[in-house]
Amino acid sequence: MSKPCRASYLLTLLLSCGSLLLVSIAHAQNTPVEVNDDLLAQREQLREQLTKLESSLGRHDPALIEILSSLADSSARLRLYSEASELFDRSLQIQRFNYGLFTADQIPLILAKMEIDALAGDWETLNGSIEYLRWLLLGKTVSAGESLINSLVRLSEFHLKGVIGDAADQQAHHYQQASEITYLALTISEQYWGPNDPRLVDLYYSLVKQVYLQSAAVERGDDTAYALRAVVPGSKWVRPRRIAQSRYYRAGLRLLGEMREIIALSKADSAQALAMVDLYTADWHLLFDQNRAEAAYMNAFVRLQEADIDTTELDLLFASPKILPIPAFHDSVANALASNNSVRTNQPAEQASESSTYLNFQEWLETMALISFPFNRETTRLANQEQLTEIRLRFRLDSLNDVSRWVGGRYRTNISVAESFDIFESDAGLDINMDALDQRLRLLHFRPRLENGVARPSEGTLLFIAALN
Repeated sequence: MSKPCRASYLLTLLLSCGSLLLVSIAHAQNTPVEVNDDLLAQREQLREQLTKLESSLGRHDPALIEILSSLADSSARLRLYSEASELFDRSLQIQRFNYGLFTADQIPLILAKMEIDALAGDWETLNGSIEYLRWLLLGKTVSAGESLINSLVRLSEFHLKGVIGDAADQQAHHYQQASEITYLALTISEQYWGPNDPRLVDLYYSLVKQVYLQSAAVERGDDTAYALRAVVPGSKWVRPRRIAQSRYYRAGLRLLGEMREIIALSKADSAQALAMVDLYTADWHLLFDQNRAEAAYMNAFVRLQEADIDTTELDLLFASPKILPIPAFHDSVANALASNNSVRTNQPAEQASESSTYLNFQEWLETMALISFPFNRETTRLANQEQLTEIRLRFRLDSLNDVSRWVGGRYRTNISVAESFDIFESDAGLDINMDALDQRLRLLHFRPRLENGVARPSEGTLLFIAALN
């Protein structure tokens, strides 16, 4: 990947779409839900308004679009997804009847309908909408500039949702299509914003995370991993796992290098931000190249000191391990600490009072690679529903020393992975397969606790939220 690697818009979505993905897990298709009388009364009122408008204006008047969309939203909140999808479909037909088949105005309605179909798990319908929207954007060029960028980004987001929600044999297709559309979106964004616009930094880091997700998928060794290693999509000729991972490693380093270049050119005082890039680069070495991680962390620590960061802030930044990859790129120590404090503030009181080694982790179902998210109260609430479960485990890290064991039928040696996970609390009555859980967490990497730039052993508690299946 060269300059076109500026294609990282989509994985900004990985964090932004995390809450949507959790909702899709927690909501079964068209399942009943406890609702209050106000919600039911609002829906009935909307139905009455729709009937009156149809009587006075006819069934194809564009004035119906707004109320149909409101009614669809009301149905969705009642988990009547099929009904909501049909209402959005009718809105689309009215839009096209009045304003033409190929207009940008219909895109918000298409995206809204796609959200509903994703919640319903109707991937046959959703895949048709994905293809239609791509054709509308690229074949009919109904949009341009930032509007086109945003629409392509949303399209890529749905492909990532497909990795989770669609059939297993479609996972690699969704990965590949998401990447392809991301490259298109970022090529356009680079032209529209300029090659050194600071907004591109977050987009680059988003692609770093996408590279990680595909790397983690390859490690699973299933059919999706095999397809991702194909020389060309659909080919039976595949690269060795070692070669594929080497390509991911180099791709991530190049993306981090592009971030460094943009920061150096766009910030007058860039020392601290560049040192933070060094820290994230050290994380990347830890994930892929064990031999370079220790020196890379020391280099990042020294660079942060040279940027005149307060010693107290540095101590706080490295006081506890953190799950990799870090969800967002922070260009300053203060921003990173503010993010950490925000996570702790949103934790339930009994969790927030615990030590800073209390970590939160969400797994995106068995079909998705591992990635960490900051949690909020909504996530904890969803975990109490039928489809998700909450497990607390103690873990221990032995700084950057090697940890070797059998994982997934292969003998693996990694650094900064937990030596052990021990359950000390879980949802009542849950029969946990500890061997399977252990297999799933063994490749979970941590940025180590650092003292003066040197990795130290640490212990902590992991809140693990997983799908029951």
